[in-house]
Amino acid sequence: MKVIIVNGSPRKHGNTATLINSFKAGISSTYPKAQVKQFNLNDLSFKGCQSCFVCKLKNGKSYGTCAINDDLTTVLTEITDTDCLVVASPIYLMDVTSSIKAFLERLCFSLGSYEKEYKSLASKRAKIITLYTMNTPKEFQPTSAMENVERFLGHIFSQPHRVCLYNTYQFSDYSKYVVEVFDEKDKSSYRENMLSKELNEAFLLGLKIGQ
Repeated sequence: MKVIIVNGSPRKHGNTATLINSFKAGISSTYPKAQVKQFNLNDLSFKGCQSCFVCKLKNGKSYGTCAINDDLTTVLTEITDTDCLVVASPIYLMDVTSSIKAFLERLCFSLGSYEKEYKSLASKRAKIITLYTMNTPKEFQPTSAMENVERFLGHIFSQPHRVCLYNTYQFSDYSKYVVEVFDEKDKSSYRENMLSKELNEAFLLGLKIGQ
């Protein structure tokens, strides 16, 4: 089994990484020989879609493939034969990060054709996992943004499975920052009661994917 994880967080050891690690632990416990590759978009130099339409040219050598050659090219190539694609992102301004948006533009536009019924050009219908982290409670989650991401991924690959971490810590010490709209005590209580349950959802999903 080949698993590609795309991390859109600028923090390599933050909340999103913690959620990713729980998912990876689930996979390794049932499928230790799985080939798992993780790409941290913040380490790469790339652009979003440039609207060149080379991926749509009749008889073009790049039909169905993004023609831009940059650091993201390797990621897109790896995805072509993956069994499972994991897209992980913190929520910024009620949406996924700009790096994830740029990645999805390059991935989904090239593989989502203008043929009848917007035929998917993906060579393999990979399993899709979406992982989100946010510092707000569940009732304030940006459902429309997540559904938009998953609608495109679902059309091109398969219906995504979603796991979220809510009400996360942004700072290790809230006393050092001007923060009046979030209560650290409330966050601490939520963390004690819910964090392990949310992380376990990702772990169990990894178990399921690995079977």
